[in-house]
Amino acid sequence: MSLWFIGRNRPKSLPAVIVCPASVKYQWQSEIQKVTGRQAFICEGIAPGLPVKEDLIVINYDILFHWLPVLKKLRPGTVVLDECHYCQNPKAKRTRAVRALCSKARYVIALSGTPMLNRPIEMFPVLNILKSNVFRSRFKYALRYCNGKKNYWGWDFNGVSHSDELHELLKSTCMVRRRKADVLKDLPNKIRQVVPIPLKNPEEYAQAEKNYLEWLEERDPEAAERAGRAEAVTRTSGLLKLAAQLKMKAAVDWLNDWLRDTDEQLVVFAVHRGAVRMLAKRLDAKTITIDGSVIGRKREAARLAFQSGDARVLVGNVQAAGVGLNLTAASTVAFVQLPWQPGAVVQAEDRCHRIGQQSTVWVHYLMATGTVEENLAGIIQSKQETLSAVIDGRFNNEDLNVLDLLLKEMKR
Repeated sequence: MSLWFIGRNRPKSLPAVIVCPASVKYQWQSEIQKVTGRQAFICEGIAPGLPVKEDLIVINYDILFHWLPVLKKLRPGTVVLDECHYCQNPKAKRTRAVRALCSKARYVIALSGTPMLNRPIEMFPVLNILKSNVFRSRFKYALRYCNGKKNYWGWDFNGVSHSDELHELLKSTCMVRRRKADVLKDLPNKIRQVVPIPLKNPEEYAQAEKNYLEWLEERDPEAAERAGRAEAVTRTSGLLKLAAQLKMKAAVDWLNDWLRDTDEQLVVFAVHRGAVRMLAKRLDAKTITIDGSVIGRKREAARLAFQSGDARVLVGNVQAAGVGLNLTAASTVAFVQLPWQPGAVVQAEDRCHRIGQQSTVWVHYLMATGTVEENLAGIIQSKQETLSAVIDGRFNNEDLNVLDLLLKEMKR
């Protein structure tokens, strides 16, 4: 759609800058060549080299700040923000660079399958870039649509309110919403299931969880907040990491059993690089790895190798491999670790559940039985539909903070 728009509105739309995750930079180059017959300029590295002569430019978010002076001189007619939820943090360098690049552009197109990964407050930076005359004040937006309330430690904007009004405002000003169920009626189903995985040493986990719960009991929510959410995140992340380590052998056994029982391909996601590397070594099939160290053309080469059947398994971390890639050669996805954001999980699942998929997509959450992992999986599953409902104006007055929900669940 973006390339069609740029072609239809030439010459006012040119030059055009496509800003995207690094994982899809070369896919954009390929699509531009295919659709327009023209060669795009691919920005590489943090130090701009030769002058940019092409009027179709592709750059990833991570290096945009360094290329900003060069790109602003081109006076882009169009800026396309692919996976625009990358700009959810208003203070981040990438968000500030995107805002500066878009400030003088005639057209700005923001694309995302999951415009918010956790809660409506995350959408404001992009909305402000798209329609600053409508979405001027972050505070007023948060107060109205994020269930803004003042508590002991300050303002809390983690919720959602007046989602029906927000939905109508978005539709009337800047949003074209197309759901898969509406536009891809022949797309097969996606089925999720939690697979209980036993722990290698349940006693070690039980002691760690006991210590965690004792720490939790000593703190009422206000005290915990005053002490800093960072400690809660650190302790909970540590418990999740321990559960993942203690189940890893059994999880690998489950994956190898699956590989022996079928000749199909498989996509496996984890969160930590160490887990990705361990899985790649222990799986009994030819494996391709995509994590933060696989960049540029190497990432696209790895994807193409998997798609062509050169390897049976692709193991990736959610951040590097969970966005933008087309992995429809597989119809089975397994998560050995889950991230905090429900939207990030959906994004990762949909690497296989997209145009070109012919089979039902099975998503297996391999979660350590009786641990905090199971709690997180339950919350993630319940919030996946909630996020979609919020955008469609069907949900109000809900706390969407996964950490808070997880702490409450563990206290029970």
